[in-house]
Amino acid sequence: MVVLLILGLVIGALMILVVVALKLLGLKPPLIFEKYPLKGIFYRVKFWLALLVLRRLRYRIYRRNEELLGSSEHLAKVDRPQELSNDPKSYDVVSFMAANKEGHKLMVTLERRRRGVLKAALYLWLPEKGLFSSPNLPDMIFFTTEDGEESHEFQGGGFHVYQEESMKVWRIKYEGVLKSQGDMSEAIPVDLDLRFRSSTVEHFDYNRDLSSSLIADSIAREAWNEKFYSLIRSVNHIVEKRTHYEQNGELSGKIIFQGKDLSLKMLGFRDHSFGTERCLSSINRYVYFALFLDDGSSMVVGNLSQPSFFLSSLKVGYVCSPSGKYQPLTWSNFELYSYGERGIPPQHQNFIVRTEEKEYLIQIEVEGSAVRFVGGDWESKVFNQFVACTVNGVSGQGHAEFLYRNKGGRPEDICSKDPSWYQNIKRFERSLTLLEEEAGDFIF
Repeated sequence: MVVLLILGLVIGALMILVVVALKLLGLKPPLIFEKYPLKGIFYRVKFWLALLVLRRLRYRIYRRNEELLGSSEHLAKVDRPQELSNDPKSYDVVSFMAANKEGHKLMVTLERRRRGVLKAALYLWLPEKGLFSSPNLPDMIFFTTEDGEESHEFQGGGFHVYQEESMKVWRIKYEGVLKSQGDMSEAIPVDLDLRFRSSTVEHFDYNRDLSSSLIADSIAREAWNEKFYSLIRSVNHIVEKRTHYEQNGELSGKIIFQGKDLSLKMLGFRDHSFGTERCLSSINRYVYFALFLDDGSSMVVGNLSQPSFFLSSLKVGYVCSPSGKYQPLTWSNFELYSYGERGIPPQHQNFIVRTEEKEYLIQIEVEGSAVRFVGGDWESKVFNQFVACTVNGVSGQGHAEFLYRNKGGRPEDICSKDPSWYQNIKRFERSLTLLEEEAGDFIF
């Protein structure tokens, strides 16, 4: 009887300790600008717990399935244009960023959505002439099929981007006009034909390869409440619904520009993202740098703020060697609150990042910039910057993106040109959103 009493007291005490521990872990840390959490009093405990869980999850999902995930059959499956599901948020995106030491820079992005909706943008920076862009910008939406039929290619609006060899070669074509930036905007006929080539099938998968330490740091700064634990329980579902990888290589080919041939050869990367868990309306901010150095190496540095996903400040990135080997960043002092928090990106940025092997001092100088709006109702505003950089004394060129929330909506003079079926869908979505306490996710 005494033993049972003692056992009951011990169990009761343990339960109290667990409840107290959960309450303490759920305390809200101090916030900068009411958005970005600092390290709370229990940061270290939460960091090591998060790191342990992340490593176990990654082993179960990726490490023990390396043979399958690295097979040519699996890579061919994820590399081709994806079949869009019936999920209203289904998406498939392919993007390219590239630059060379002469200062030429190119950015192309195409996002396939249901019913033949294509969101596309092209920027070309020529050091002797300035910036040129696809004529629809700052709007990105094209309608590529009749009456909202489904599309199965990255094609429309003069663009055609397609795979020639799985995980090795992609072709980028654009035939149309590019408009010059500035007071005297001019439409210039352009015929672009480029190939992206990677010497290896190696790639950086954000779900698999992003530093566990960076993710654990972001998670450890958050309040661990019931919503957080619910998210952890559904992590397998989230991983299955979101794929994002990048592959570095060389972008080369020819552009017929103003009737003259312009040959380009640049370092670059290809980004492929697809799934159903990509909602811009829930992103507070992000900043993203893609830098291509004169020694043949490249690097990506970013910071994403998505508080609804318990990632108020998630640092991301990697360094890619000239031979195509990837090293994830393990630390960065690039904080969103220090760079452009008021809605205007800075013209100069200096910050430090580290991998397990090396520390990098990055210095950025902006040469030009442009604005585009993304989302079916312009939920976000993106500043695309075209930059020169120095990394540990090595010169380079590259791109930066600063994304902000945008509440102005898509202007009526643009919406009025949309097909009637699309206008009806958007009106229906807005009526649903007005019935909810918080804005819902737009289908497009």
